[in-house]
Amino acid sequence: MFRSLNTRLLISYVLVILVCLALVGLGLLVFLRTSPLWTNLIALRLDAAARATMPTLRPALNSPEALSSLLAAAADEQEVHILLVDDRNVVRFDSEEAWVGEQLEEVARLRAVQNRIQGTFTAPNGGRWIFAGQMIPASGGGRQSLLFVAPRLTALVWFAENLLPPLLQAGLVALILSVLLALLISRSVSKPLRRVANAAEAIARGEAGTRAPASGPAEVRALARSFNTMVDQVEAAQQSQRDFVANVSHELKTPLTSIQGFSQALLDGTASTPEATARSARVIHDEAERMRRMVDDLLTLARFDAGQMALARDPVEIGPLLQGCVEKLMPQAQAAQVTLVLDAPEQLLVAGDADRLAQVFANLIDNGVAHSPAGGRVTVAARQLAEESVIEIGVTDTGKGIPSEALSRIFERFYQVDESRPRKRGAGLGLAITREIVEAHGGAIAAESVMGLGSKFTVRLPAQ
Repeated sequence: MFRSLNTRLLISYVLVILVCLALVGLGLLVFLRTSPLWTNLIALRLDAAARATMPTLRPALNSPEALSSLLAAAADEQEVHILLVDDRNVVRFDSEEAWVGEQLEEVARLRAVQNRIQGTFTAPNGGRWIFAGQMIPASGGGRQSLLFVAPRLTALVWFAENLLPPLLQAGLVALILSVLLALLISRSVSKPLRRVANAAEAIARGEAGTRAPASGPAEVRALARSFNTMVDQVEAAQQSQRDFVANVSHELKTPLTSIQGFSQALLDGTASTPEATARSARVIHDEAERMRRMVDDLLTLARFDAGQMALARDPVEIGPLLQGCVEKLMPQAQAAQVTLVLDAPEQLLVAGDADRLAQVFANLIDNGVAHSPAGGRVTVAARQLAEESVIEIGVTDTGKGIPSEALSRIFERFYQVDESRPRKRGAGLGLAITREIVEAHGGAIAAESVMGLGSKFTVRLPAQ
């Protein structure tokens, strides 16, 4: 019930108008109950009628019949109730012929100035009345009171007769305007929301490339932009998954083909000599080892993606850590005729996982050695940026460099700068894992390169 935005807005606007009208009416009632304003207004109207009538009565003050005739005419003309009361408060004339001969009770003269009187009394029927008038001489001598009277209405009755009709009219106009406003606002909100919903339904049907138009109020535009950003991220993730499956399939295809071919040679006797048998076994072993490394790398990345990679947070001295990585790769560098240079002062501390950090720098040094020509140099330097409380480690090689268009992608999974080069060293996962480890330590890694001069990888880690 009331699920539609239009209906909810309409009902809310109507309720607001009704509540406001009720509050205004209640406030007016409270004001009228505590204020004599409305009573004074009646008294002023009666006094004005008396003032207007008295000049016409003066010639007939000594003739009761003529006075009664003039008072009846004045009552019709002024549309008021007129009484003529003697000094004992007995009614001698009633323009409505209802109380003649009756005595008024509880007569309270609130004001009497120059024979003009004003006050209240209790009528024979029990109601409380307001009067305004003037003392005039009686025909037989003495004084009598000419009263212009009106019932003293309660605040509720006066409110119902005088204020309620315009209040209801104003409420009706406000209600009509609120309905129109609710329709306009609900349409301005629901229409762009419907577009976002249609875009979501289109994407659910598999219509790639669908986007929600950013229109309507600011909040709806923000929703549409957030929705489009989410769609972009989802499509990017889906494309990444497709690329991942394709790359894994491609990387597994080559070693599996080699394993299948050489194992078949062993089975059918093609590799009949000891040398051929040994060669086949060595290829099968190398390709199986390559597949194992790739599976280990994929599992590592999967753990990082799932947030399940547990890293130690121990104090790690960067100098000895880099020294160990350089010594480990020294035989490989010597075989490639590449010089390894280390410049790392002592007492550079970070909080992290020593094994994983060693994996980072070993991979960077290994890549530097692999891409440096004979006679080249790989320099590993570390320093602390005191003003930033950061330890910066740079690995610089003198290789042929990385093309500028490839620098932004070298940390992508399975990406290799030279796609035509046989992938004997790996599947392009090393730098992706390196970045994950560095970022998991709260650091950052960046690459810069100049073609023909070499490349530099810079790792920044928070100092302990």
